[in-house]
Amino acid sequence: MNSSKNLPFLCLATFLLAALPLRADEIRLKSGQTLTGRITYDAGDIVKIEIPISGSIKETKIIGRADILAILKDAPDDVEFNKIQTLVPTASLVSVENYRKMLETGPEAFLRNFPESKHTAKVKEIRATLAEELDKVERGFMKLEGEWLSPQDKVAFKELIESKIRFLRMEASAKGNNYSQLIAAMREYEVIEENYFGSPAFPKAVELAKQVVPTLGRQLQSMAAAVDYQNAEYEKALAASTPEARTQLTAARAREDQAYSQAIEADKKAGVKWVQFNPRNKQGIEEALRLAATELPRIQAFDTEALSKQAELLVEADKLIAADNIADARTKVTEAMAIVGQKPAGDTSKSSKSKSSSKSKDGAKAGSYIAALNTKINDRVAAEQEKAKAKAAASESEALTANLRKTEDGKGEAPAEAEAEKPEGEADAANPEEAKEGEMKEETADAEKPVVDEFAALGASKSSKSKSAEKDKEKSKETSKKSKSKSKSDEEEDEEEGEEVEKKPRPAPVVEEEGLPFWVIPGGITLLAVIGIAVMKFLGLGGKKSED
Repeated sequence: MNSSKNLPFLCLATFLLAALPLRADEIRLKSGQTLTGRITYDAGDIVKIEIPISGSIKETKIIGRADILAILKDAPDDVEFNKIQTLVPTASLVSVENYRKMLETGPEAFLRNFPESKHTAKVKEIRATLAEELDKVERGFMKLEGEWLSPQDKVAFKELIESKIRFLRMEASAKGNNYSQLIAAMREYEVIEENYFGSPAFPKAVELAKQVVPTLGRQLQSMAAAVDYQNAEYEKALAASTPEARTQLTAARAREDQAYSQAIEADKKAGVKWVQFNPRNKQGIEEALRLAATELPRIQAFDTEALSKQAELLVEADKLIAADNIADARTKVTEAMAIVGQKPAGDTSKSSKSKSSSKSKDGAKAGSYIAALNTKINDRVAAEQEKAKAKAAASESEALTANLRKTEDGKGEAPAEAEAEKPEGEADAANPEEAKEGEMKEETADAEKPVVDEFAALGASKSSKSKSAEKDKEKSKETSKKSKSKSKSDEEEDEEEGEEVEKKPRPAPVVEEEGLPFWVIPGGITLLAVIGIAVMKFLGLGGKKSED
């Protein structure tokens, strides 16, 4: 029986019980006696009334009309209102589905059926309360023992909340008061002791176990005494039955025995102390009885008062950890462990499997609530150390960056001067991208410089040549020779001028898609002009005009 899955069903059962009719009819007899219950039959001569004896036992009495003094019945809306009043305050861990069912079958149904009832205002208040709680549950909140826990609380105080839920399951199982449910309650106790030692749920679980184990022991004793007789009676009934019925009964008994065997084997494999047993197997009953006899003295030895004080300190430590007050939290944990004679634990983050290995003077295992708090403390300390390292690394990086900036500001113009002294080819080879940027800067600088008019220079050379031709007009041959030599000298001068022009930085050649490059055009024009002058000198053109 997996009791961890039973709590939702128990909550639903509680709700359904609350939804049962709670009519309180009264029959006043002439003898002065008053019978309170539910009238199930009302005829001319008799009245039947169902009187509750206990939670599950009811007695029906038949009263003659002649013996009745008066009959008082609740109004229908009063009956329904009595049922609705039991819905609040709600229990712990009510699911969204149960909240919706409570609203639909409770206040909503009442307001539809009795819109004019005197209880309408109160029913609306109950409806508003249930709707508000439903909204919280849908948003991830949890109601536990009358306290609302947020989703953040469920993460920050995970172990504390889980221990409380475990105890509620133990408490719900213990109310069943039969051997199977009592075994389920002790299985929950086993989990609490093993995993939540030090939590507030543990001393409560110890007190409840002190009541459960004796009750379970008495039931086991009765079962052990009666099991042989019951098995013998079964064999007699089996022998007296028909062959077909005998086959069916034998097969059903075999299936039940196999299911019990599988469950017991699974429990033993999982290391469960309070294993399930077959109620028809005397050996299994006796083993459970011996376990109860052994566990009861050990459980009774726990000092629940000291455990409760320890739990209070540990809860305070848990809250301090959530508030990042690690130093005080560590102190609280040390004080709590000293109450039951435990030594302060070291770093528990690396050995979660050994969290229940150490024992206190009471013989109790140091469970995971204490270990969980130590782990939280160590994790917070480690996180703070990582933050400090990251902060130091960031500061160091900022300091290095500041030093580099200071160095660059101190050198300032040095890199520019060094680049200016480098030859153009070396600069281009060292860094092609910088060379491209330099070419672009040179093009910009050349565009800003005054443009050299090569045609005007050519005109100046022509005027000097015409003056030399007038001086030598009488000697045509010599003039022609001199013109040739002059043309040569002009070519040399032009070449010298060209060299001077070439010494000046020229803009980078622009490669166009069609035609000659731009830098070829001035040289070609100069060459054609020189050739034209030489031909004119040789042919003597322009001489007559000068003589006239």
